[in-house]
Amino acid sequence: MSAADGPRPPRGAGSRRPWFLAATAAATAVTVVFATVGDGVEVPGATGLRALVVDVGHTAVWALLAGAFAIAAARGRWTPPSNRLALAAAVVYAVFLVAVFVWR
Repeated sequence: MSAADGPRPPRGAGSRRPWFLAATAAATAVTVVFATVGDGVEVPGATGLRALVVDVGHTAVWALLAGAFAIAAARGRWTPPSNRLALAAAVVYAVFLVAVFVWR
């Protein structure tokens, strides 16, 4: 391979693609279940914004994770865009946990 052929893909990147695809499928499945059946989290006293966060927060976390893994699968490696989606999932999850356990 010469320099004119362009940069080489990261070593072992192709071997990670099946794992990213499996994670994408799993996160998508959880998203679909949470969106259709529910996540089993109920906060009876929640109203307004808190109720919205409790109702859709958990599903949003898994949707963001599915997106992060899908980008990683498409590129064959973890990238800045997939990292940003995973970080957004962590932030949404933190807000969801606050809404469930702390927010009154």
